Amino acid sequence: MLVEKRFESVHKKKSGSIELFQLNTTLLFWVGFVPPLFAAVFAILTAITLHQDKITNYAWICGRAFLPSLSRIINLTLEGLVWQLCIFFHIPFRLLELSVGWVRYGRLESKNNKRRFWYKMHRHLYLIFGVTELILLSGLSAIGEKEHGIWHVCFFYSFGVVALLFFISNTVCHSQSLYFLNPYGRISYHVKIGISICYFLSAPAIATFYALYWKACFTWAYELFALVEYLDVFMVIFYHGCCVYWDIQHKVVFTVRLNKSSDKNVDKDDTGKELTTEL
Repeated sequence: MLVEKRFESVHKKKSGSIELFQLNTTLLFWVGFVPPLFAAVFAILTAITLHQDKITNYAWICGRAFLPSLSRIINLTLEGLVWQLCIFFHIPFRLLELSVGWVRYGRLESKNNKRRFWYKMHRHLYLIFGVTELILLSGLSAIGEKEHGIWHVCFFYSFGVVALLFFISNTVCHSQSLYFLNPYGRISYHVKIGISICYFLSAPAIATFYALYWKACFTWAYELFALVEYLDVFMVIFYHGCCVYWDIQHKVVFTVRLNKSSDKNVDKDDTGKELTTEL
C-alpha cells in the first residue's frame, strides 16, 4: 500500500548532517502532563484517606471541616514531597511548551488577521504570563502554608489570576493563527474556551463559599470551597495538557542534528577569480 507524502519537510536535512536522536511529541506530552496530574490526585487522596487527623487538626473558628484546602494538603510531609518532585520535574517541559508556542505563534499568524498589534501584544503576554505562572507555581510549592502563610497565600492566588490571564492570551493567539485549522485546531480552541469560562466562573464561587464559612459559619461551605479549589487545579492541568496534545502533537518534530562542516576546494579560473566548490 502506497502512502502519499502530503507535505515536504520544512526543516530539510543539510547535506552531511547526522540526526542524533528525535524526541517523540506524544512521549513529551505524557511526561509533561502525567506528573502534575499524579501529584494532585495522589496528594488529595492520600491526605483524605491516611492523614485525615493531620489535615483537620487546625484551630477551626466555625467548626471542623473534613475537606482541607490544597495548601494544607501539600504542607504535609509525604504529600508535599510528592507534589514538589512532580511539579519541579514537569516545569522544564512546560518551558519547552512555552518556547515552542512562542516561536510558532510568531510564524503561523493568520494572513486574514486584521488586528496584528492585538495579536502581537497577546503573543508577548503569552510568554510573560506563562513564565510568571511557573515562577508562582514554584513559589507556592516550595513555601509552606504553616511556615510562611502570607507568602504562600500570595503565591497561590497570584498563580490563579496569572493562569487565567495566560488562558486568555493563549486562546486569543490560537484563534488568529494557523493553530485554528482542522483537524485538531477547532477542537483545541473550543476546549480552551470552555475551560477558561469555567475557571473564570469558579472565582466568585470560591469567594462566596469562603465568606459563608468564615463570616456565617456554615461548615458545609468550606467543603464546597475545597472542592472548587481541587477543580481549579485540575482545570489548569487539563488546559496545559490540551495545549500540548492538540497543538503540538503531529505538528512539531523535536530533533537534534549534528551538522558537519563541509570541505571546500578553492580553484581559480582563467580570469584569476577564486571559485569555491563544496564537497
